[in-house]
Amino acid sequence: MQISEITQRGSMLLLTLVLLAGCTSELAPTPLRATATLPPPTATTSPPTNTPTPTLPPTPTLTPTPTPLPTPDPALLLTSADAGLARVRAVAGETPLLCLRYEDTDADGAPEWLALTHQAGAPSRLSAFVLDGEAAYWLEPAFPKVGVPDVGLGQYATCEVEVRDVNVDGMPDIAIFGHADKNETQLHLFSWDGTGYRRLGRFSGDAGVQFMDADGDLEWEIWEGYRDQAAPSLTWHVIYTWKEGAYGWTSDRYGWYALERPHSYPTHKPQYAVIAFYLALNDRDLPGAYALLLPRAGRDYDAWALGYATTARVSVGDAHTIPDTVTETSARVSAMVTAWDNRGGVIVGRLWNVEWDTQNTADGWRLGDATATLLEEWPVSYWP
Repeated sequence: MQISEITQRGSMLLLTLVLLAGCTSELAPTPLRATATLPPPTATTSPPTNTPTPTLPPTPTLTPTPTPLPTPDPALLLTSADAGLARVRAVAGETPLLCLRYEDTDADGAPEWLALTHQAGAPSRLSAFVLDGEAAYWLEPAFPKVGVPDVGLGQYATCEVEVRDVNVDGMPDIAIFGHADKNETQLHLFSWDGTGYRRLGRFSGDAGVQFMDADGDLEWEIWEGYRDQAAPSLTWHVIYTWKEGAYGWTSDRYGWYALERPHSYPTHKPQYAVIAFYLALNDRDLPGAYALLLPRAGRDYDAWALGYATTARVSVGDAHTIPDTVTETSARVSAMVTAWDNRGGVIVGRLWNVEWDTQNTADGWRLGDATATLLEEWPVSYWP
């Protein structure tokens, strides 16, 4: 038989087997049963060996190449600045230009010119306006009280201007600080309302005006400071908070007029002894606070001081004597106290209404027994 014929017959046999394998079950051959031979039992079984997974190299991350910004043409910038300054001077007229800012004051994505002018005279007067294109908007100050000179935004030639979102409403605000006689500081706050710059408020005080976020809510309060004439080392702060589209009084707080050390604690009146006690706690002057307490048998300083180990900050406000409790030797004082404590790494604020029994001693008024009522408690998400 020739090789080609053998190859042909083998191919036909293979094709037949393939066709039989693809037929229905009744045509399929009966499978053969195979008897499996089990391996002999062993006394112990070794655990499988873990095959370490190969560590693949990290996939490289492509760093996008930033598109370079075109270099500004100094000549064009100078031309734009000269044109803007010319328009500002035209609006200011003969009033001397004090300072100039170029910022976005109405959140339209384009900067405007914010100008302050100062007119010397009797009295001297600070004014401001915003120039947006060809439109000029004067920032109108609050009307002065009867008999008080009209100094506009301030009496002296100072340039203290901030442009930022003070009340966290999504719009930039224009804050202009001014100064006048009798150590008065004033703040005018303006914001764009769609047609002009609305005055959000005017604030003043003879111990300064400042923005503060003392409660950790990421919103700035406005603090008016007043010097306490009966205790010159103290200041009384009135705190205004933005609520429902306006600033309103929310609380008050005492502080030091100057950051001198050591402080001289006023104790010539019962309410001042209470104020001094909490200011000393806030300063972490625990010996000074302890000295304002009446001596008590069995009270150990170390055990008392340990009670303030987690105290992070203390403030006191609305301190006053309770009517019908004041005598020459004793008085009961009420105060609103806010304490911030570190509880397991979380700052917790608590507002207390505290009442103290005080006694007049040869060294001044001292604190005796106290009662405290918890009014509010809250976790502080941001600690300033």
